[in-house]
Amino acid sequence: MADTPTILVADDDWESRVLLARILMAEGYEVRIADSGRLAIMSAINHPPDLVLLDTRMADLDGSEVLRNFKASGKTRDIPLMLVSSAAGMEELLEGLALGAVDFVSKPIQREEFLARVRTHLELGRRRARLEEQVAERTVELRQTNERLEIELAHRRRIEQALRESEARFRSLADTAPVGIWVTDADLKTTFYNKNALKFTGLAMSLLIGNGWKNLVHPDDLRAVICKFAGAVRSRSPFQFECRLRRADGEYRWALSTGIPRFVNNIYVGHIGTTTDVTDLRRNHEQQLATQKLESLSALASGIAHDFNNLLGTIFAESEFALSLLEEDSPARENVERIALVAGRAAETVDLLLAYAQRRYEGPMVELVDLSKLVEEILELLRPSLSTKACIKTRLADDVPLVWANAAQMRQVVVSLLNNAAEAIDKAGGMITISTGITHVGADGKTPGPDALAEGEYTRLEVSDTGRGMSMEARLKAFDPFFTTKFLGRGLGLATVQGIVRSHGGSVTVVSTPGKGSTFEIFLPDAGRRETDRSRRNGKGAAHQLAIP
Repeated sequence: MADTPTILVADDDWESRVLLARILMAEGYEVRIADSGRLAIMSAINHPPDLVLLDTRMADLDGSEVLRNFKASGKTRDIPLMLVSSAAGMEELLEGLALGAVDFVSKPIQREEFLARVRTHLELGRRRARLEEQVAERTVELRQTNERLEIELAHRRRIEQALRESEARFRSLADTAPVGIWVTDADLKTTFYNKNALKFTGLAMSLLIGNGWKNLVHPDDLRAVICKFAGAVRSRSPFQFECRLRRADGEYRWALSTGIPRFVNNIYVGHIGTTTDVTDLRRNHEQQLATQKLESLSALASGIAHDFNNLLGTIFAESEFALSLLEEDSPARENVERIALVAGRAAETVDLLLAYAQRRYEGPMVELVDLSKLVEEILELLRPSLSTKACIKTRLADDVPLVWANAAQMRQVVVSLLNNAAEAIDKAGGMITISTGITHVGADGKTPGPDALAEGEYTRLEVSDTGRGMSMEARLKAFDPFFTTKFLGRGLGLATVQGIVRSHGGSVTVVSTPGKGSTFEIFLPDAGRRETDRSRRNGKGAAHQLAIP
């Protein structure tokens, strides 16, 4: 915009043109005059003014036509245009404003109001022009800045592409690894899990990232894990620990977690680590230790029993010889008989040691035994004493396979397990459940106990209680001779149970949790046929006495 604003007055009425020109020129404005709409358009295109005053009604073109032509040309579309009319209706004025007019004045002209509006729109036009100049300058600056940004972005895209390729390689390696891999930030929150870890948990990545991993740790292990992890973060050091993690099927598995700190530009950004399921390794190790311990204890028990048998044999012989020499009314006869009685009780303890030490039953005779019937018979005798402490519940299968066994020893096994369950229940009372059934062992022969079983059908005897349960340390020693959690002078019961079961080619396991009771399971080999004669279960007929082939 020039220093002296130029105003174009377009009006076909001579008096009106002169009046407007005089008012404007008196204020120092430069004025150009057009007596028709076409002339106004041509003048504005050739020499754009700073403001146009347009009569709404002229002979050749009315105000609307002129407005449309102004807005259609790139040279004139931004020129502010005021309508001047003496007879225009409101609709005509609104149409003009809609077409782009910035204002209107009515005839007769009110000088002060007219000049105020002219000054306002000239100032707005001047500011608009200045703004356009600034926009143009800023546009140039932005264009130059954009060019620099495009160069930087291209460089950044190359870096990001390299990072994506590196991350893709890492994910590919991580997802093919046979262990769970995870990454944390500096606040102990996980940010990544590989496919193996997600498969183990059965959860989506969105449910695990952050602190979701804490929901997988066994409640008894969580505090120790957090302390171990937090200590490694504070010291920026590697760590390793074992804990129980919940697998997708709900089972808690022992897992070994190992982590090392990550540094970027010497700044600690978190840990990266692996988690491996070591449950089977632990069980195999425990089974190996248990097997070695059983073999050592069996050898020890067998040796002790052999030596004690020799000593007891001498005691029995000498006591019988002494009794043969004493008169019936001799005062010493009672003492010798007491010696023989104590020796007999000692012989029973030796028999228990021998039962524990035997790997296979070596008795002269076994018979086909129905465990369900055997349990029913024992419960008839023990129920009165057991029911004072616990409620007895049975689930005895009618078609349980028969087993080759020494019936007396099997009775001893059941009695020992029932007494053990009753002693585990406190004064508040509880539940003892005893059941029989069939279990199939696969080709791997895996059972929770130390004895691997051949593939096939096995008769299962289970005794569970809701008593105090056992700790892991106590559970590992439960079958050791003379180990007890009760009081001194006891502890051969479960050892004898294991010895008898092992001597019959079976296996015994225990599952126990402190405060939640214990469950003992016995697996005995199927005799190779099922009892189909229901009359035997009703007491019609005796069990066959057969020797081990």
